[in-house]
Amino acid sequence: MTKKITNSHRQIGDQTTKGGLLGIMIYAMSRNNVDPVLIGLIVPVAASVLAWVSTKIGDPDLACMFIADDKKAD
Repeated sequence: MTKKITNSHRQIGDQTTKGGLLGIMIYAMSRNNVDPVLIGLIVPVAASVLAWVSTKIGDPDLACMFIADDKKAD
């Protein structure tokens, strides 16, 4: 019996991946003594960049890199 991966599972994976990347980025900046105010300014920009990248990789309506864009197949 194979288990189907639903779009909701892909969306969860996408958000977890982006959150993990942001966490690693924040950790690295904190360990390298980056000013906390600068970290606070960079994080929303980085989140926006990750969302934009997701629209280029996957479905642009969902900003999910793990869900294929059906419109590109047409």
